[in-house]
Amino acid sequence: MKTSGEFLIFLLLLITNGRVFFVEQRKDSIVLLSPVAFILSIFQIVSWGFDIFTGLGFVLALLVLLSNFHALYRYFERLYVDHYTVRMYIWAISTTLISAASLVFLIYFAPSTPLTNRHVNTSAPNIKISTERYTGDFRSGFTEASPLQKTNLALHTFIKDEKTPSAPGDYSVINSQNLLQTPVFVFFPDKRAETYHYIPYLLQLAQLGYTVISSDINTKDSLWLHNFFDKKSFRRFGMIVASLRDKFYFNSQAEFYTYNYSLECEAVLKLLKEKFPPETKYILASDFMANTAIQDYQKTHPEEIAGLFYMNELDSSVYKTAGYGFVDYTDPLLAAVFEIDRDKSGDNSKRAAILTKEKLDDLKSAE
Repeated sequence: MKTSGEFLIFLLLLITNGRVFFVEQRKDSIVLLSPVAFILSIFQIVSWGFDIFTGLGFVLALLVLLSNFHALYRYFERLYVDHYTVRMYIWAISTTLISAASLVFLIYFAPSTPLTNRHVNTSAPNIKISTERYTGDFRSGFTEASPLQKTNLALHTFIKDEKTPSAPGDYSVINSQNLLQTPVFVFFPDKRAETYHYIPYLLQLAQLGYTVISSDINTKDSLWLHNFFDKKSFRRFGMIVASLRDKFYFNSQAEFYTYNYSLECEAVLKLLKEKFPPETKYILASDFMANTAIQDYQKTHPEEIAGLFYMNELDSSVYKTAGYGFVDYTDPLLAAVFEIDRDKSGDNSKRAAILTKEKLDDLKSAE
């Protein structure tokens, strides 16, 4: 869906700017596509977050909208197009070329397979994904969000069909005996990624028999960058830039990360303990930034935690971008920045899930 939305925006901009070459002296109705493209670019950022393509689409759509104010005015005043100026032709050629180039790069760097519900249902028909939305913060607590309320905490559950909740948040049909045999895998994504960037891996873990839960959290009382990029739509981009700009400083903030993730651990486990039977055991998993936080939680709640798992310790030949998710599959442009080859088939995430199961089996046998 993200790539489709970006494709539509650049296509609309291409048509809007290219109209000067095929619209005759008549009413210029095609100019109405410029505000449509601009509005869609805002929706893209809100829905999918800020990155190179969503940012480029927004900036280009804004410039095209501003440059077409006069044309929009003429249209709404029902005035016909007399002629286009030389300056308009130069601007149209420039933006048309940029839009066309953006489309080419977008297609080239598109994820190998769109990770939509339709794709998930096709590639893994026995795996279902449900999402629970909560509003609130760490200070006052979290409650289930209504359709119109802002989501501050989202729990994504990946589970085999025979254990799938009948509705989001309804775990009553999950086999208690199975939960006793296989602990729930609770994953805290790194802030340089979101659950989306681990989906191929999480799907494979669910396929291997684990009930997998991953959380995405953003609240006003848990800031990471203390600037504009703490906003939900911009945080991942800001964290990636911060980590690449000064890796030593980024890694040195471990104590700060631990505090924030400790709040997340407490909040997520509190919600899960309200859903699952009291005897349920949990395996806490992280990808670098939450490593110490899940260790601390285990120390204070040893009776609940069956073990810990650190994704960033997986074999680097399989998981090549620790801390960023499986971007070789989900974000080929970022993979290119790391000079990592695209993983079109998702083999790396499959092997990573198998290695994870081996490590989790070792934890179980060590009990």
